Amino acid sequence: MSHDNDFKRDLAEIAAHKLREGRITKRGFLQAMAALGVIPMAGLGGRAMAAPSELVIVNWGGTAADVIKEVLGDTYKEATGIDVVIDGSGPSAGRIRAMVESGAVVWDVCDSGPGSAIILGEAGVTEPMNYDIIDRTKMMEGTDWEYGAGNYVYSYVLAYNPKLSEGGVPTSWADVFDTKNFPGMRTFRKAVRGMLECATMAQGVPLAEVYDVLSTEDGIDAAIEQFRKIRENVIVWGSGSESQNLFLQEEVVMGNIWSTRAHLLKDEMDEGTFAVSFDGGVMSPGTWVVPKGNPAGAEEAMKFIAFAQDPALQVKWFELIGSAPINPAAAPLVPESMSRWNPTSPENVATQILYNDEWYAANQIAAEEKYVNALIN
Repeated sequence: MSHDNDFKRDLAEIAAHKLREGRITKRGFLQAMAALGVIPMAGLGGRAMAAPSELVIVNWGGTAADVIKEVLGDTYKEATGIDVVIDGSGPSAGRIRAMVESGAVVWDVCDSGPGSAIILGEAGVTEPMNYDIIDRTKMMEGTDWEYGAGNYVYSYVLAYNPKLSEGGVPTSWADVFDTKNFPGMRTFRKAVRGMLECATMAQGVPLAEVYDVLSTEDGIDAAIEQFRKIRENVIVWGSGSESQNLFLQEEVVMGNIWSTRAHLLKDEMDEGTFAVSFDGGVMSPGTWVVPKGNPAGAEEAMKFIAFAQDPALQVKWFELIGSAPINPAAAPLVPESMSRWNPTSPENVATQILYNDEWYAANQIAAEEKYVNALIN
């Protein structure tokens, strides 16, 4: 669950960057600060309470809140007459559970993640998705969970600086773990999520077999050993902004970062100093969940989720914030200049794997300890 929260808080940090460039409003920036706990949500008018004629959508604030309001909220009101109110205070699994168990539910739809969707669904505090209303064909395969529906995708990708790549351009994770032929500093996330997959692929394991291999103790240990071997050549990142700055300041030659940060870096660096490969990427979907007893009713929430499946709206979302469309029909609508940066273009999907939350639920605690000991301690 912290994996989902970390990423969505990172979107709030991106707001500060875009405010400085004049690409978002001050309102968007304030929402980001609220999501990070710098200012209270009360300073932005307090928590929204749903009336029968409105829907309350909750996310982690910042740029993403502005985008949901502009791309989905305003257009949904035009289509239905129903107001959409955005609450950027953060839909943590704990808060959703507490609301439902207390009977004081004030949210209708939450921008969550598959891990939280699975856990909350099993706890009986969220509604099952109504796939008579939500269209499974408008979602990437594997993102139609019983208690959650995929809403966008970001990826863990191989990013590199061609100018600093003395050994040539890295074309695979094997190159990233080869410090002899590809010298220089690398960067990987401080936390294990999204990292063991690339170390497993670096050993030549096919995409389809990665999580099968990692489901054995030997497979986990072999991936950990890849990091142990190169630890002297690694700078870890704890937030998206840290990974971005490592490339901007040319402190690293290559590494594993979020595609949303790559989306920003492509505008701040030129093709000679920044590039990305989606080969061996790990696609991580965002997920809509609906708390039980939501004020507007489960059916209204499902209708909103179905509306958000519109491919044209998802392309606008991608253009504004870098979160990729989850509807396969959106790919042809992405401008040609941005297609290669789109995690869900057919070409990029073909070379990536889908993040496996079930694997992390079973293995994360043990894998995290080994990873930190090998790479950081």
